[in-house]
Amino acid sequence: MKQSNLISIVFSAITMLGCSMQPTVTSSSEGTVVIKAAIPDMGVEQALPLAEAECKKYGLKARVQSLTGPTTDRYIFACVNR
Repeated sequence: MKQSNLISIVFSAITMLGCSMQPTVTSSSEGTVVIKAAIPDMGVEQALPLAEAECKKYGLKARVQSLTGPTTDRYIFACVNR
């Protein structure tokens, strides 16, 4: 394999990995927001701003309902009255 092709493949892999490292909203409704944790998981503090932004759409605030653990990589937030 040519060196330029190898460099392109490595660069693409690093770029894709970098994009997947941020927490992301996987589900959102007026009552509940589910956030997939970052890789590596940097704690609920990284997920809370995303949940707050989603709940704010309904005039509500986010409250943690469930944290990540050995069997899940999701944070679950309830949207509650201020």
